[in-house]
Amino acid sequence: MKTEFDDALRGVYADRDEIQQEQTTDYRQVAAYSVGAFVLGILSAVTFLHWVLVILPVSGIVFGIIGLRKILHAPDEVGGFTLTICGIVLSLVFWAGGYSWLAYSYFHSIPAGYIRVDFLSMAADPKTGKLPDHILQLAADGEKIFVTGYMYPGRKMAGIEDFTLVRAKEHCKFCTPTTNAYDMIYVHMIDGQRVSYRTRAVRVGGVLSVDPDYRLRGTAPYSIDADVFR
Repeated sequence: MKTEFDDALRGVYADRDEIQQEQTTDYRQVAAYSVGAFVLGILSAVTFLHWVLVILPVSGIVFGIIGLRKILHAPDEVGGFTLTICGIVLSLVFWAGGYSWLAYSYFHSIPAGYIRVDFLSMAADPKTGKLPDHILQLAADGEKIFVTGYMYPGRKMAGIEDFTLVRAKEHCKFCTPTTNAYDMIYVHMIDGQRVSYRTRAVRVGGVLSVDPDYRLRGTAPYSIDADVFR
């Protein structure tokens, strides 16, 4: 014999089944690739440390694209769209920021084991022509120097093994070398390296050699066996 209590109880079960059905319908599984894209996006922050770590943001972007494809293919079953977009954005930001920082550091920092010098510090005494003692000592010790200057234009524009580095761009303007021999450095690229001519300033690093009899020979006193060209 049915009672009002039985009817009420059936109503409670019916409401519970309806709620569980709605919860089951609303639930969407987050794509594993979306989680991976987000994690890799965060880890991409270490791209600032080394070029090879670009593998992290690249992987984050690839994971993100795969995750988006799975979400768009089955939007009612697979979730994580926001998580995926965040992972892709993080990867892109850290990739661009990391590589920008590494490029800046590469072109503006001194390589390990090199000593920065400039043309002014290498200038000879205008009266006697004597070269600076500290530069002579660097050459005697076989130290590697790092110097900035401009390439003197020659016949070749690419595949250059030997060229002259001059102090100022004005020295190249009319294709005439400077009158001061110590404002020029002969550069020889070693280890089979070849470079292309550039109108902007370049940075050269290598072992410095000095010819103390440059005035008698009528040549530039300095030469570099260069293994760094930037």
